Amino acid sequence: MNIFDGINDDEFGLLTKCLQAVKKTYKKDEIIFDIGDRVKSAAYILEGSVQLAKDDYAGNKIIINHLSKGDTFAEAMVFAGAEESAVRAKAIEESCILFLNFEKILSTCSNSCRFHKKLISNIIKIISLKNLDLRERIELLSKKNLRERILCMLYKAKLNSKSSIFKIPFSREQMAEYICADRSALSRELSRMKREGLIDYHKNTFRLI
Repeated sequence: MNIFDGINDDEFGLLTKCLQAVKKTYKKDEIIFDIGDRVKSAAYILEGSVQLAKDDYAGNKIIINHLSKGDTFAEAMVFAGAEESAVRAKAIEESCILFLNFEKILSTCSNSCRFHKKLISNIIKIISLKNLDLRERIELLSKKNLRERILCMLYKAKLNSKSSIFKIPFSREQMAEYICADRSALSRELSRMKREGLIDYHKNTFRLI
């Protein structure tokens, strides 16, 4: 779902002006905000892709999400009034981000614009959908072994793509970080699953058999 669903181009221009939106461009691997930073704006990806990650107690990176054009992030954090960010946001490629003023989002203007109310409704739906995604992530990480976590991840990707052949937005290293596994162990298990006829794949394109 897009935060601007139901808002036309003319309304989009008026809305971004009303919200005092700020557009910023980030180079590949540039940090948008880091763990511990105070974040005061919801962020919308105009171009590019963004990785959200955090570190565990041992300093290992855990990928929380991979976001692309049309996705939003930090909206739940600013709505909750979090003092510090618990995650790191990094541009995976050159990316253009639109930052939306939090206070302006909640305080509708004197005109009570229809599209402003629509924006708030969209944000509530997006936060709800992300909560459902979080439940699925918890289910994935609760699987007993590596093979079950791999199959759970691939099955979800298949459902989202609505195709028997689908791509995942991760390199092998990123995939290992996402399912909390060692990269070498992941590669070995994928090879075994392919030999056993459970899956087929080439790079990040997969097929469940």
